[in-house]
Amino acid sequence: MTGEQRFDPMKEIQNIGEHISKQIEKGIRNVTSGPEQLALDMYEAEDQLVIRTAAIDGLLKESIEISLESNVLTISLQTEAESTPTTARYFLQERRFGRVSRSVELSIPVRGNEARAKVENGNRLVVTMPVDDSIYGNITVTPVE
Repeated sequence: MTGEQRFDPMKEIQNIGEHISKQIEKGIRNVTSGPEQLALDMYEAEDQLVIRTAAIDGLLKESIEISLESNVLTISLQTEAESTPTTARYFLQERRFGRVSRSVELSIPVRGNEARAKVENGNRLVVTMPVDDSIYGNITVTPVE
């Protein structure tokens, strides 16, 4: 009986705990970085703040809504899956479709009333806004008497 492994309940509890932790981490990754999250790049170039999305599968252009309140830009849109045969049997379905919304805080002042948005290549949204340089004016120093 030297080749038999002994049942160790503490080891089994530890294994179950590790398995549960891995599944929870996987679920959190799916929720926080899943397809419903609208991936953005934001940069300043030539006195413009540019926000560019990653390619968006099934983008419905007419559903795009963009708003700017204070310094928070919100992009909302709808995506729709392409039609598949009614007899289709999925073996893997990772893409998700439906309503997507993303809000980001802008770190520099912009002139929101001059913002422009366009869809490039049919599936990528680009928003541009002029940077508001008036906020960076010089301060006149008055001598103290």
